[in-house]
Amino acid sequence: MDVIDRVKLLKTLEGVTYSEIAGKAGIEKKRLENMIGRKAKVRHEDIEAIADIYPQYEVWLFTGKEFAADGQISPMTKEAKERLGTQGKVG
Repeated sequence: MDVIDRVKLLKTLEGVTYSEIAGKAGIEKKRLENMIGRKAKVRHEDIEAIADIYPQYEVWLFTGKEFAADGQISPMTKEAKERLGTQGKVG
């Protein structure tokens, strides 16, 4: 999984659109779409801007690694924690 795949997964699991990510990150929507479509090179500053929105995913976005003890997780870990946190609760 490369950085583009991680951005795609973040979008899906966070339930946001590329327009929302681009707007919050200050990246032109067309540029983000071109990156996702692999028509433009990924710039470090673009991923850094996305990581500023989702600081808990910063290490994962750049490297694909997680350091949960330091609060650096992936969207999959967040989703799993949320699912586990709801188990056994009466609602």
